[in-house]
Amino acid sequence: MIEAAGIIASILGVYFSGQRKSMAWIWNILASGIYMYVFYEAGLYSDMELQGVFILMAVYGLYQWQREDSAWKPSKSSFRQIIIGLFLALIYGLVAGYLHERFAVAVKSPYWDATLAGLSMLGTYWAAQRKIENWILWILVDLAYIGMYLVNGLWGTAALYILFVFMAIYGWISWRNKLKIK
Repeated sequence: MIEAAGIIASILGVYFSGQRKSMAWIWNILASGIYMYVFYEAGLYSDMELQGVFILMAVYGLYQWQREDSAWKPSKSSFRQIIIGLFLALIYGLVAGYLHERFAVAVKSPYWDATLAGLSMLGTYWAAQRKIENWILWILVDLAYIGMYLVNGLWGTAALYILFVFMAIYGWISWRNKLKIK
């Protein structure tokens, strides 16, 4: 039942993000709070910790999205920003995966979980910065999460991430049209 509440809040967060509405961040905060518990119970500690980061990033995103014109347009990241972001996310995955494997009890999929957590932090940062590349990253990350959740028995969350892939495609198209990228 708690996973279902997290699924609903998560769907609303992604939906409103695709619509470029700041209320997306409120739903994301609620979803992250719920999923902290779900992932703790599942032994996916990097995902659990990621939810705390998501809450902080959602506060930042809410601030960023409310302080500027409501008719904002997304922007593109430079090649350098993309490479640095991906490098840092992957380093995070290696370090956090190692620490969880070494020191956490009953951890599951430590490197997979930690790497996806690092990439998710990057995706959230790019979303808060209104970078269109966040949607491409989310499509790829969500596909990888589907496999991890299936392997770890989180069927409802895996189904949610299938939906997230389609919502991320929609978000990318919506933002691309706003940016007028052809």
